[in-house]
Amino acid sequence: ISGKLQKKDHNMLDRDVELINIARIDLLKGRVNADLDSLSKILIDNYYNKFECEIESTYAEDSICPPNEIVDNIIEQMKMDFYAATKEKIKPLNYWGHIHEKNMSTNTHNHTNTYVSAVVYVEVPQGSGSIVFKPRLNQYDNGAYLSKFAPEKGVYYIFPGYLDHFVTRNKSDEFRISLSLNFEKDE
Repeated sequence: ISGKLQKKDHNMLDRDVELINIARIDLLKGRVNADLDSLSKILIDNYYNKFECEIESTYAEDSICPPNEIVDNIIEQMKMDFYAATKEKIKPLNYWGHIHEKNMSTNTHNHTNTYVSAVVYVEVPQGSGSIVFKPRLNQYDNGAYLSKFAPEKGVYYIFPGYLDHFVTRNKSDEFRISLSLNFEKDE
């Protein structure tokens, strides 16, 4: 919020006050029109096709998602929606499947070296965990600006790659399945 505020009161002198915004983080929330049941099958079929086998690696829970028309369609929808909201063009860098079994969660991380990142929710059983964004705006209280969003099937979020985020524990007996993506600016 920015702009000039003027207050006139018979007990006060004229005041000229300006509210200036110096930090702002935008997230784009949308919904994809895609065959998510078929995408779920593709991601489950590739569940054990991991980027990294070392359990300590941050990539150990990320599964390769082979190129397919469903993902291509989702990417085109996201590019179109992002342009409509920002007037900026983006192009995909990479994407992968993310499957959480019961009691799995994802630690705080960000997607450095990307302009924006995104997540699309493919399967979200009740109690399967939320995504939590954690902007670093207060050096004394890292949780001061936490924003938590419960997943919804077919919903996506596009957010700055530098934005820290994590996923809470999947308390469901079923898989929580999402597709993660990174984009760069398309000049």
